[in-house]
Amino acid sequence: MADQHLSPSLLELAQLVQANSQIIVDHLQRNGLPLPSLAADAYPFFPGTGPPDVDTAPRLSDDIRTARTRLRVAAATLVHLAAGPADAAFTHITGHWMSACLQFVYHHRLAEHVPLDGDVSYTDLAAEAGVVPNQCARVLKFVATNGFFRQTRPGHVAHTAMSKMLLVPDFRDAVGYMTEESFVAAPKLVEAAEKYPGSGEKNETCWNLGHDTDLPMFEYFEHRPARMQRFMGCMRYLASGESFSIKNVVDAFDWPGLGKGLVVDVGGSFGHCCSEIAAAAPALDFIVQDLETVVAQARSERANDHDMDRVEFQAHDFFTEQPVKNASVYLLRFICHDYSDKYAAQILSHLAAAMGPHSRILIIDEVMPEVGVLSQVEEQRARMVDIEMMIRWECLPDLCLSARSIRTSPLDWNADRNTASTAWRETRTAGSHCSSRPIHGWNCAVSRTSRATSSPCWRWD
Repeated sequence: MADQHLSPSLLELAQLVQANSQIIVDHLQRNGLPLPSLAADAYPFFPGTGPPDVDTAPRLSDDIRTARTRLRVAAATLVHLAAGPADAAFTHITGHWMSACLQFVYHHRLAEHVPLDGDVSYTDLAAEAGVVPNQCARVLKFVATNGFFRQTRPGHVAHTAMSKMLLVPDFRDAVGYMTEESFVAAPKLVEAAEKYPGSGEKNETCWNLGHDTDLPMFEYFEHRPARMQRFMGCMRYLASGESFSIKNVVDAFDWPGLGKGLVVDVGGSFGHCCSEIAAAAPALDFIVQDLETVVAQARSERANDHDMDRVEFQAHDFFTEQPVKNASVYLLRFICHDYSDKYAAQILSHLAAAMGPHSRILIIDEVMPEVGVLSQVEEQRARMVDIEMMIRWECLPDLCLSARSIRTSPLDWNADRNTASTAWRETRTAGSHCSSRPIHGWNCAVSRTSRATSSPCWRWD
């Protein structure tokens, strides 16, 4: 008998699309929100899902969020079935052409030479950008098949809602990082797996092979400030959505309950996380630690920010001894996933050595769920993050959490190679993938470690 999951009915899928579309349209119209559109003047987000400080639409309720997810899954499945296995598979093996063409668009800043209103000829656009007209036209016609730009009349091109996103600085940086950093490293996956099998070294990765350097990525960027700035812009864009909102960090933990304590944000960059926590916990003080260059820039740019009066910046390399002892909380927000077990263990061991009897380590990070736990849309995003980490940091996946490890040691993000044995057993599950919202998922965990006994609470095998 055929598996119903693998043999969905075209008509049933179409009915799901219609029913959930109706739920969404009713929600948007009821709240006076714009309907989705591909036009250049369209609202840039699905209302209620963009950065909270930009997207003023009300956050989605659980039923609307569910309807949107069901619509996306049903529509994608419907497209696959209508295409048939051969055509659907072929579409996926040609994705590198889209990446290459977006790199061309990014590198030559083509989007910036297309008027916000109206159109421009391929010839004039190519002249302004300094590229060959024939190549310019062919690239733009191809990306237009995926929603970037549109041909308005023979020989002329205009913006769409998606191509206008290339004018947003942080999104443009994300396109630049993905097409000029990650896209260059990705083809080295097989070579890295064969050359560095099981390596946890920071400079034995697809990224190193693709960029022909022995330096780990961050050290490489330190010598190339423009590329570091582009990477930071990409990270800002990825962190700007609801899922990565710092508000989730504020809501997921009882910060006021710490009383008059000290929070150390390890690798905390410009201190944005601490400034928001400070607003919710007026008795707490904060130290934000990062590399010397980051701290210098943070002190300069945030010197006059009124919300930073209880936040101190401190230069620190988290691979060395932690200078702040007995803090109430040592916060690691999106740090551990950037390192293999070997180096994540080093970071945590320095924190463990600095802890007092009531200190806690709070780790907010991504871990990979079991297959089928998330919706297809959420799981695809999760697996993309996993492959990006594999390409950037090491040739074996590092973010994996099995059902077995959830029951025993939830923070062993690589379930196959336990390098950390801990004394704590408190875990908070909060949020779907990449989120700390108090719903389903495994990505926010709290460790409360006691050092009241003479035996070490953290042991590194």
